[in-house]
Amino acid sequence: MEEETKKSAVSEAVTREAGLRPVGSLFTDAWNIFVEGWVKFLLMFLISIGAFIGLVLVAIALFLVPFFLLKGVIGITVGVVLALIPVVILAVVVNLAMIKITYSVCEKDSGGIADALKYGFKHFGPFLWVSFIAGLLIVLGYILLIIPGIIIGIILSLVTPVFILEGKYNLGALRRSRELVKGHFWPVLGRLFLLGLISVALSSTQYVTPDIALIQLLQTVVLMVVNFVLAFYGIIYSYLIYKDLSAK
Repeated sequence: MEEETKKSAVSEAVTREAGLRPVGSLFTDAWNIFVEGWVKFLLMFLISIGAFIGLVLVAIALFLVPFFLLKGVIGITVGVVLALIPVVILAVVVNLAMIKITYSVCEKDSGGIADALKYGFKHFGPFLWVSFIAGLLIVLGYILLIIPGIIIGIILSLVTPVFILEGKYNLGALRRSRELVKGHFWPVLGRLFLLGLISVALSSTQYVTPDIALIQLLQTVVLMVVNFVLAFYGIIYSYLIYKDLSAK
């Protein structure tokens, strides 16, 4: 009993030092916010699915036109480029809009889905650029024997909330994320690792079910629900980590 009390005291001391809420509270608070805004999240999720279905048709058309007109390697190359452009743009816009609407629920402001989509289109360029820089640094870190990539990934894990909530672009967003994580690397790593572990475990259920048509169909529906929940829950989870560290 005494040993458990000592461990609890150490855990609370670490939490206070890190400026982060306990892991249990983090999961609970994130879930409460998700439940509060699940209708908005679902509408945004359905809009994103519909947008990508429409985009697939557009991308196919953009690929086939130069493919048949120019033919050969040139036709394939031009077709792929033309098809990828709208895919990249929409992917970034929708992703940014999903994050924006989630933050709106977290911040309890009146922003709706239309506002989130407008924000996504308006800030598409700067967000793509800062994401590219952060992603490139992380990839380069992974090339250097993985561990540097993990370190850089954690250091830059708050770039997105910094970009949206503080309006810091380019290297300013990267520096601000580093500043927030500095001195709190291990607590942030532990929280993100735990969420990642749970996400992988839930997503891996597709590999352990029998190969029966009805079960596979039910499994597909369940996985869609799981992916929907995890997508927005993960955004909220990271938002709360950002809020805790930015309030220090």
